[in-house]
Formats: sequence, C-alpha cells, structure tokens
Amino acid sequence: MIRLSLLIIGLSTSAAFSNPITQVPYDTIAQTAAGLIDFEEYPVLPEPGQAIQGTIHAPGAALGAMLNGQALGEEEGFAALEGAPTRPPRVLQPTHTPPHAVAFHAGFGSNALFPLGPDGFEKRSGRGEGVLAISFDAPIQSFALRLHLDYADPLGSRPAPGPVQLHFYGADASLSHVAQVTPGHGVHSFGFQSDAPIMAITLTHQDPGGIAIDDIRYSLKNLAN
Repeated sequence: MIRLSLLIIGLSTSAAFSNPITQVPYDTIAQTAAGLIDFEEYPVLPEPGQAIQGTIHAPGAALGAMLNGQALGEEEGFAALEGAPTRPPRVLQPTHTPPHAVAFHAGFGSNALFPLGPDGFEKRSGRGEGVLAISFDAPIQSFALRLHLDYADPLGSRPAPGPVQLHFYGADASLSHVAQVTPGHGVHSFGFQSDAPIMAITLTHQDPGGIAIDDIRYSLKNLAN
C-alpha cells in the first residue's frame, strides 16, 4: 500500500508539472486559427516606418508593450518587463514614448512590427530591441507568429542571434508557461498549442540584431476556433 501510495503521489506530481503548452509547426496553427494580425492596414513605408503610440487593436486581441501590473525597464540595451501582471491581464502602453513601429520589412516582403528598445524610434539601434504584449478578449488555445532576427550573414561578421522568450498567462494572470526559442538569421515561424486557456502573452528577447514580428495567428472562437 505504501509503494502504491508513493506511485500515485508521483503520478500526481508529474501531472501537476506537465507542460501545458507544446510547440507545433506554424502551418498547423495557421490552418485552423481565424485570428490574424499582419499589420497590412498601416501605410507601406520604408524603415523606420511609422511609430505607434497607442494600443493596436485586432478582432479578439490587443497589442501593447506590457500587461497591467508590469513596468518597462532596460537590460543591457534591450527593453525588459519588470513585475508580474495583475488580474485580469490586459495590455498597457507607456505614456512617454512609442513602444512599436510598423514598416515594410524586406525579409517578410510585407509590413511588420518593430518593437522599440531604449534607444527609441529615431535611432536605428532602438528599432527591434523592444518587447511585445498581447491580451485576448476570450481565452485562446493556439498561437503562432513569425520572427525575423537580422538578415543572412554568410561571412559571419555579425553576432549570433540571441534568445526570444514568450511568457503565457492564464485568466488569473498566473504564469502558465515560458517558451524560449533561439532562431537563426532570417525569418522563422513558431506555433504553440495549449491544453490550458491563455489570456495574455508577452515577448522579450536579447537578439543583438533586433527583431521584427509578423503574421500573428491565434484561435478566435467567434470566427472559427
């Protein structure tokens, strides 16, 4: 009985710490998720493009710089998020400076979002070094996005790409999962499927070349799943 009890406890512990979110191909999400944010409603402008001060709204979702309860900080030249979000997790924008820009991106061949870092919109060193937060009107269970981390570097003259972190939050603003990816140069696509409802996601990174984001996909119940 003791050994059986220990086995049951072990199984319960494993279930409690099982990964609720798994990485899947981008196309798997794109085939079923009705929500799409591709920034094509903005003017097609070359970099630096257009600075975006306000919240970006899309069907069932909102894009900003942070979640309520968080603050924007700085870490080694990159924007960082400080503090834990509070319930319910909703996006906020800083009042003093625009956190994002939209411009035509040659790597994507379309408009893309550039999160702005501490150096800001006016400096090239500030474009791509920022953060992103997304909150949803209703819980989602699938999410995908495309990232560009600097252009191809055949001569190996630039620093290697750095890591990108995605934090997934539930309706009570508790942290459900942290996914870290380290893509190579160029465009890379990522998809995530969740067993638990997700109400908000934040993205931070430490990529020396700066990142651009495009073609965000998410489940949207009132259109499909």
